[in-house]
Amino acid sequence: MTGRPGGQEITLRQLVALAALALALAVAATVIVVRVTGSSPDDDRVAAAGPTASKRQTPIGAVYAYTTEREFVLVRGESPPVRVSRVFDLSDSAKNDVVWTHDGRWVTLLSDAALLDQPDSVQLITLNAQTGEVRRRPCPNCDDLAPVGDHDVIALRWDNDARETRAVRYDAGDPADHGTQIPPASDSDGTWQNLLLGGTRTHLLTGEYVMSGGEPGMELRLHELKGTAGTGITASYTRFDSNAYMPTALATIDGRERIAVGVRQNPGECATSFPIVLLDLNGEVHGTDQSAAMPPGYIPAVTGGIEVHDLWWGPDQHLYATISSWTCDNSADSEDVKRRVHRPSTLWRLDGERWAAAGTQPATVARQLDRSTTMILTIPDCIGPTDRADAGTYCNSGTLSREHDGKRTKIADGVLGLSAPPSDR
Repeated sequence: MTGRPGGQEITLRQLVALAALALALAVAATVIVVRVTGSSPDDDRVAAAGPTASKRQTPIGAVYAYTTEREFVLVRGESPPVRVSRVFDLSDSAKNDVVWTHDGRWVTLLSDAALLDQPDSVQLITLNAQTGEVRRRPCPNCDDLAPVGDHDVIALRWDNDARETRAVRYDAGDPADHGTQIPPASDSDGTWQNLLLGGTRTHLLTGEYVMSGGEPGMELRLHELKGTAGTGITASYTRFDSNAYMPTALATIDGRERIAVGVRQNPGECATSFPIVLLDLNGEVHGTDQSAAMPPGYIPAVTGGIEVHDLWWGPDQHLYATISSWTCDNSADSEDVKRRVHRPSTLWRLDGERWAAAGTQPATVARQLDRSTTMILTIPDCIGPTDRADAGTYCNSGTLSREHDGKRTKIADGVLGLSAPPSDR
């Protein structure tokens, strides 16, 4: 305590009594913080005083989350934000997964132990989107997450003894649930692929980069989930000419599973393609028309290119993407220096089979909270030569803004990622 009144004499008996009272208050405060956060107050904290901070019920529609290099932040309307200390990777977005359950009531992420070379100590972190309560449970060797069911997540876990990948299902709302192992379906070669690309309430999309048996690329499988501990029929798709960084969007709309995937072709080169395709449950693949998003004079794999930064289903049941484009100056020496920006990353919407511009202001990630409010993350595109000394930070983090009725208000700088509850909850 720092505010002891001056000019007042204190007896020894009073001093002892005050010390006892202070100790009792300190113990009570510690109990309150641990109950609110489910962890050490140094790791997870509600940015407000008082034990009632996490008890406020926040409407799901007013909730979103963002990440920086050092923390995860859950924003719940007018309630104080919840901050979880966690190191996020500036250069590898695949290590920064934040996953919302399909009912929108829980947001989950893995701790940073694997980034710190302690994979056996990885924890599954769950936050209640309405109260802000934080819980942790062991998830050793887990390195990927996807939502399934209403309030469950599946984690991929490497089994050192068996030398294979295992899938474990957790109830995000039950801190006592330490996971149920799900065996792979017999028609999927009896093994799990090593990447989770997303999930609906009833299906799980996995992938793996394969270099044998033809041209290297990504092989994707869609697994039907049976109950909480089983898998049914698996659909396999033709190998995609892409690396492992494939943006995906999965939702259940009008009772149908809707699955979209971005195919990253020729990464690192100036002349690149990035088709967005729709996947059926039976293994069929359907293309979309991106011609409106292409740069002038674009010829696939010859000149010009595009980048699909993010992909998601909106509350209006349309598929959205953020896309940037460039032309190529072949007089330059290296592939990245050849790029000349044509259009920075902006918002696009799939209307039928064609992509149409849905905004003109820069946007790398966007999530609509209600009819008039959208959260926008804008990260520099860094198309072409970049001579900044801090290029690693500058090109991978940006400004988070709230757009209300067309006007943007800055919320935070140095933001790596943005997420919100799913639109099909």
